[in-house]
Amino acid sequence: MLLLKILLITSIVLQFFAVIVALRLMKRTKYNVAWMLLSIAFTIMCFLRFGEWFQFTDDRSLTLSPLTVAWCGVATSLCLAIGTFFLSKIFQYIERLEAQRRLTERRILSTTLRTEEKMRLRFSKELHDGLGPLLSSAKMAMSALSDENSAETNNEIVKSAMNVIDESICSLREISNNLSPHILKDFGLTRGINNFIKRLVNAGNVKITFKTNLGSDRFNNDTEVILYRVTCELINNSLKYASCSKINISLQYQNEVITLIYSDNGIGFDPKNSFENGMGLSNISSRINSLKGSFSIDSEPGGKGMQAVIVVNGILENDRNREN
Repeated sequence: MLLLKILLITSIVLQFFAVIVALRLMKRTKYNVAWMLLSIAFTIMCFLRFGEWFQFTDDRSLTLSPLTVAWCGVATSLCLAIGTFFLSKIFQYIERLEAQRRLTERRILSTTLRTEEKMRLRFSKELHDGLGPLLSSAKMAMSALSDENSAETNNEIVKSAMNVIDESICSLREISNNLSPHILKDFGLTRGINNFIKRLVNAGNVKITFKTNLGSDRFNNDTEVILYRVTCELINNSLKYASCSKINISLQYQNEVITLIYSDNGIGFDPKNSFENGMGLSNISSRINSLKGSFSIDSEPGGKGMQAVIVVNGILENDRNREN
């Protein structure tokens, strides 16, 4: 009798635990019909276990009638049968999530490879078209030196070569700064973006307004570099494609959240097509995703302009150091 009581109590506890777990998983399964039916079946089975306990303790006031037990058995069997039949939808949902995850990983990898290749090509072009001719000119100027030339002529050649070398150094510094902005590393995001805007030579009559409350605040290197690159990419897109006259950039930090709002008054575009046709929006999206942030863009053709909103979490470096 004691063993039977122990087994019955164990059965009730396990059944009750199963009901709790099933109900807690219901939200994670997006309230799938199959799982809801299985949860109902577990609950009815738990109710029957309690009925058996009261029957075992001879408490007739709470004892279930045979008809009630039979109907509970039918309901349990029906829920289990239908739930099992629809259970395949849960596995299909899991497979869709897994497929979507693999697709996202492939897109991020593809975007990363395209970005690296694009940077290599840009670096190669700048070296070939910018620095190469300058060094060749310096070499030709130096080779023109000769004992047969007068001192004045040789001085002019040396002066010309020095000017070419100085220009080469400036070109090399500009290439280095494009690859890894030293101002961004040394002084932070605000100075980095301001410096990029001041160095623009193809802005023409485009008025660029940059407002921020960051000041000299510093964040981790990945956050600063990605937001800097994204801002530069958006500016370059506007100058290259938008035919705009105004660009507004707002960079705000509040409650450990960095919000970048970028807009121009250009001709606009279709964001869906632009994600696929080389404006770099997929690259921007994957970079923001790497920070677990959000990226949204609003635009349409016909002179409507565009607006992009980027939101990422950010902890100030001094706060991070204080926590550590």
